[in-house]
Amino acid sequence: MRASRLWLLGLSCCATLGGSGLGDVGLPTSGVGPFRELVASEVHDAPYVLDNEAPNYREPAVLPGNPGDASSAEVVLYAVAAEPAGATGSRDVIVRTHADDARSFYGTSLDTGHTPPVVLTASAAWEGASVGSPSAVQIGGQIFLYYAAKGGIGLARSPDGVTFAKEPAPVLAPDATVAWETTTPSAPSVAVYPDGQIRMLYAAGDSIGEAASDDGLTWHRLDADPTTPAIDPVLTPGPPAAPGTLEDGEPPPFDTGQVGDPCLAPRTTADGRIQVRVLYTGFIGTPGTTGRASAIGFAARYGDSGPLVRQSGPVFAPGHHEAAPALFEWSGNSMLYVQLDETSTTPPYSAIAAGFAPAQDTLAGPGAYPGGP
Repeated sequence: MRASRLWLLGLSCCATLGGSGLGDVGLPTSGVGPFRELVASEVHDAPYVLDNEAPNYREPAVLPGNPGDASSAEVVLYAVAAEPAGATGSRDVIVRTHADDARSFYGTSLDTGHTPPVVLTASAAWEGASVGSPSAVQIGGQIFLYYAAKGGIGLARSPDGVTFAKEPAPVLAPDATVAWETTTPSAPSVAVYPDGQIRMLYAAGDSIGEAASDDGLTWHRLDADPTTPAIDPVLTPGPPAAPGTLEDGEPPPFDTGQVGDPCLAPRTTADGRIQVRVLYTGFIGTPGTTGRASAIGFAARYGDSGPLVRQSGPVFAPGHHEAAPALFEWSGNSMLYVQLDETSTTPPYSAIAAGFAPAQDTLAGPGAYPGGP
């Protein structure tokens, strides 16, 4: 019941705030969602698009498969997978796959005989045993794949999106002078703004921070509130509801415990303004809380600096520990890829599911699986 109420709250908020907006009306918290889960007529294994129990696919990141064609539904997806245990034990790696219709991904469980290939593994001392949280962006004719590891956020570059060469050290490492970063920076999301600026959002502690770069290699942190002496995050957990302010049966705010997993999606509005749109995972419980609930939230701002303004309700909340949003847009459509519990087994495992917007529209049947990753 709680999950369904969260979803209804998301619909009610986004119906007025989440649409495309008229010029700049209703912004900055518009232009994303609300999303509904894919149904059986739209995808081979609803709502999952990349599902296999052994790899335990998680933390999706996407790139347009045909960036020169805004009407193309072809999409490349990078994800974290569990590598089979070997001499060095089990570890997490990053794999690549793609779909021609934004839904039918090479190597999912129903695509028998195919497996998404591994494109990145841990190999440097600073990385520890595993790599995760990919973020892919095209910069200067190359694919820049950012990722999280033990010592911070790393970068690997590729001319084709398949074979990557890593930088020898993290591009964003822990900084003891940044008080709010109580954990190592992780979950990077990198995008090129419409005016050419390169920005990164990342998670640390219970909040989300921002960094800037001229070349995608050298990064410096940005302060969301220059009026204070410290470097401040762009998004912190939401405030709890004041006593007596919730109606009977109304759920509490969904992100009071932690915000993380940012997905950065800048755009230019109809009135020519830069709108920084951010999907994120919001948690009710604080880090370390057992069984805490999550939902996918949306925050935004105008311009290239300052804190984000959150939307009051989630844009996607099926109630299965949804996390790590990734957004793909084409021809007025939006696909939201998320890590979601696959509950057909006990215990459940993680898979990548998808939600679609406009929520009132219906997709045609899924296409064939592609012949390669």
